[in-house]
Amino acid sequence: MEYPIRIHTDPSTAPNGVLLAINSRGQDLDDAYGSTPPGTWTWLHLAQKDTNAREWILNSSGIPSSEAQALIADHARPRCVQTDTGLLFVGRGINLDAGAVPEDMKSIRVWIEKDRIITVVKRRMRSAEAIAEQFDSGQPPSSPASVLVQLFSQMIQRIAPLVQEIGDSLDEIQYSVIDDAIPTPDLTDLSRIRLRTVALHRYLLPLYDASTTLCTAKQLTGSGSALTQATLTRDQLGRIVEELSAIEAKAAVTRDEIVSQRSEMLNNRVYHLTVLAAIFLPLTVFTGMLGMNVGGIPLANTTTGFLITTLIMLVCMGLTIGILRVLRWL
Repeated sequence: MEYPIRIHTDPSTAPNGVLLAINSRGQDLDDAYGSTPPGTWTWLHLAQKDTNAREWILNSSGIPSSEAQALIADHARPRCVQTDTGLLFVGRGINLDAGAVPEDMKSIRVWIEKDRIITVVKRRMRSAEAIAEQFDSGQPPSSPASVLVQLFSQMIQRIAPLVQEIGDSLDEIQYSVIDDAIPTPDLTDLSRIRLRTVALHRYLLPLYDASTTLCTAKQLTGSGSALTQATLTRDQLGRIVEELSAIEAKAAVTRDEIVSQRSEMLNNRVYHLTVLAAIFLPLTVFTGMLGMNVGGIPLANTTTGFLITTLIMLVCMGLTIGILRVLRWL
């Protein structure tokens, strides 16, 4: 999707670290790092690695020190922190870059106040670009809180199809385990699903906790529509987290079932081999005795010796099978 020049999609090439600088009227800001014009609010979308952006956030933005450090930290788990001066929200979204692994989730750090919102990203964030498109269409968000809630909603909407895809893949494996006509799947496929699920669960569970805090933030309680959307998105995220937990549990059960089936198959084969060995053991002893290179071997000089020996061996085999049946080994 192409956007007007107002937004830069690549954080590594953003001029002065500014990906987007816009006010609530949809007007670009000439001085992104300047003060907010009266009667409006602003949105700054910044590149985390840019030196100018980092310097401004730490020293000139007016953001409290601990929250400013969180905005530019290399690693940050999802969380939501309410302070006297604003709200810090750290979220995660799936990676939709070409050739990337979706579970390699991207982070977005957000700081909102009454008249401005600052978002900081290390990599391209398509959720932010989707919100920027609303300014171009003439239907911008109504407040900084609305921008935050829509960012949160966009991220969760992109996660839901991925979780559905993982669940469908697991269902196919489960069906192949139940249906004897389908070859038993490789455990590698199941392990891959479990690793993807764990990678998502790692960030989505704390993101759900952060969303719970977000729904009680004073910045949202004053906006009924933003609070409603945040609550609905939180509930959707809760269902996704529950689905991931269910996928993990089902994957563990499926793995146990595959291992159990393979163990049962191996045990059956070993059992059949043991029974065959028990049937042929007396015959092996008998033929071994007849094959000894000593004098006095019975029937050695008789023309019917082979026939009589074969009949004796068949009788021994029958007796052995009968004994095994009595012992219920067969």
